[in-house]
Amino acid sequence: MTAVSYVITVFNKEEYLPEVIRSLEAQIGIEDREYIFIDDGSSDRSVQVIRDCTRDLDAKTIIIEQENLGASWGTNAGVEAASHEWIKLCDGDDLLTPQSSQWLIEACEKFDVPHAWGQSAYFEWQGEEDPLTRDAPYPQMEVMEDGLKFFIRNNPANSTCMLFKKSFYQQVGGCDSRLVSPDQMLFLRLFAHAKGARVHGDVGLLPHAAPDRLSAQKGRSRYESVLAMYFTILENPPLLTPDHIDYAYKRAISRAERFHRKVYGGLFNRFLWDHIRTKICPHKDKVSAIKNCLAAFTPDGKIERSIDWKPGAGKTGKASADF
Repeated sequence: MTAVSYVITVFNKEEYLPEVIRSLEAQIGIEDREYIFIDDGSSDRSVQVIRDCTRDLDAKTIIIEQENLGASWGTNAGVEAASHEWIKLCDGDDLLTPQSSQWLIEACEKFDVPHAWGQSAYFEWQGEEDPLTRDAPYPQMEVMEDGLKFFIRNNPANSTCMLFKKSFYQQVGGCDSRLVSPDQMLFLRLFAHAKGARVHGDVGLLPHAAPDRLSAQKGRSRYESVLAMYFTILENPPLLTPDHIDYAYKRAISRAERFHRKVYGGLFNRFLWDHIRTKICPHKDKVSAIKNCLAAFTPDGKIERSIDWKPGAGKTGKASADF
């Protein structure tokens, strides 16, 4: 019997939740399931909508209500409460394709790995199309030999696209509560500890232009992407190599130079020389150079981010300090 715990983080998502829950119920091939909703201090009717929409379902439903501590903190709480070994994440305004869980578990079992991820696609919220009825051809699956390098280069997915074993998630440290978004750091941690599988098919569906997505807030999003690389290197996980550090160093400086140039204009900026140095005379201390890149993304040009850029766990002191 295939059993899955679905962990859904929620913050002011009342209008999306009925469709999110419909997508959970539409999961194919999952005989035993539970839904764990973590409400991150919503000020709307999110919790009541969850209760109303799950009241008559067969699946066990758990609702965890917490103060606004962030999705990373909430995800950790949800996984801790899970009864099953397979964990499927879902953001509070995303949908899972009907085959999502089945494909990801199949990929993990096929390649004997503890985690997998797949592609995502967009849909028009409240459009005429029912996104859960899209054609879903059977996808190619592969094991990623160096998923860490792949996600250092770029992160083309979010946590809705991943599935993992609870024991493995806890082994790697779960989500980092210092970060607003769980996505970047979690992908890095998972692939820095073990190989994972990739499913070349859509497992998540994202609404077009959700205004409160972190990815829509470019400066803070870029800051967190570099901060996640910096934190990962400091943790020195088992699959991290000097080549990964060198690649992260080049990617961080490239992102810093490009962002600063696009936002503030002009060909020459304070990060251009660092970008040139990566090609002709690399920094001896590459980890410190990565840290220094953070200043490219903050409004005041400082490495340290403002309190407004921290998750609730950081604002309240429940998460550890950045530096």
